[in-house]
Amino acid sequence: MYITLDVQTNFEINSLSDLPKFKQLMENLKMKINKSQLAREMGVDRRTVDKYLNGFTPKGTKEKTSIIDDYYEVIAALLSEDSKQVFYYRRVLWQYLKDNHGLECGSSTFRRYIAKTPEFAAYFTDQVRIPSPKGTTRFETPPGQQAQFDWKESIPFETSDGEKVEVNVGVLVLGYSRFRVFTWLHLL
Repeated sequence: MYITLDVQTNFEINSLSDLPKFKQLMENLKMKINKSQLAREMGVDRRTVDKYLNGFTPKGTKEKTSIIDDYYEVIAALLSEDSKQVFYYRRVLWQYLKDNHGLECGSSTFRRYIAKTPEFAAYFTDQVRIPSPKGTTRFETPPGQQAQFDWKESIPFETSDGEKVEVNVGVLVLGYSRFRVFTWLHLL
């Protein structure tokens, strides 16, 4: 009986995560692994080498949400260009949020959150205020409740005959559907 093995002969161990493949190679070659020698060369404990040889994979870091994430919009508004209040110290902002917005966390937790959020950290380190949003909030109304009327006077207009006249234009915008109605009046 002939057995063909596809064995990679050039094998380099760069990190602990390479050890399970190394173990498989050594088992196929029916060779023993010198764990103490590996540990000395890698600068780790022999038990750590044994753990990784048996298939250990470290757990990744967990991305946990902070309890302060709920206050992100409030903090951004307080540190924006539009805010009249200036906070020179993180502790003063923390105390303000505790007193006025019900924030329940320790001062060190709050300072760590501010330092971890770049736009908030820049406010305290470089005195860079957060730019305010340039858009406007759309005002929503139920059907049949509201309409807006606007009037523009003395708009120069040229007719198809080449006559120049001034017109007044009225625009009615319905609040729910945003349907627009234009009307104009010709003045002599």
